[in-house]
Amino acid sequence: MQGRSSSLKRKIIITFVSVLILGVTIGIIYLLLQVFQIKNITVSGDAARVEVNAKQFVGNMIFFRSDAVIAQIKDENPLVETIEIRKHFPSTLELVVYKRQPIARLKTNTAIVGIDADAIVTDMLGPDTIPVIQIDVPLVRMGVAMKDDGVKQAVSIIAGSGSFLHVRKIQTYETVSLRVETQESNIFLPQKGDIRPTLDTLQTLIAGFRIKGTMPKTIDLRFDKPVVQF
Repeated sequence: MQGRSSSLKRKIIITFVSVLILGVTIGIIYLLLQVFQIKNITVSGDAARVEVNAKQFVGNMIFFRSDAVIAQIKDENPLVETIEIRKHFPSTLELVVYKRQPIARLKTNTAIVGIDADAIVTDMLGPDTIPVIQIDVPLVRMGVAMKDDGVKQAVSIIAGSGSFLHVRKIQTYETVSLRVETQESNIFLPQKGDIRPTLDTLQTLIAGFRIKGTMPKTIDLRFDKPVVQF
């Protein structure tokens, strides 16, 4: 009889402790949801006009998933390259904006605009020292990716050769080619196709010429074998 009574007491104690732990857990979760509720949103970083929809930020600081929100904001603000979301507890989210930075100036017959490494037209021209891409294309709009093959190839050339070549200007040559002007040379490259293997060859050639101390006047890489003239 006494054994049954002890067993019953233990069950009662275990049940009480379990209910107590459950109650405390629920209370802590409720407290976390209330205290860390998103209440404030601030925008910093580059001076970009970012449209913030408050409905995107409904939720809790701890469980907030930023990837989808960042993707949507970038889609709605094409001049923004990326956004970093910083959490300032207990209830403030900071959006750090990084705008698209031009790596070249695109010069057409009607406009001069900045263009970034993704061939997207920026709202900034950038410094005078960045290369000029002189290709006449119609209807240049801010935040829009250029579709012209020559422009995209010129951007790829500038982005891929920055470590070994100081490009001054790129323009079309004989319709299907590009002429790259540097301080020492004119370099002729194809306007279409994967430019990376060609740039690898160019880098090797440039390194060799610099070791010899003589840069050629022209380097033509449009064919199977390089054609060099001094």
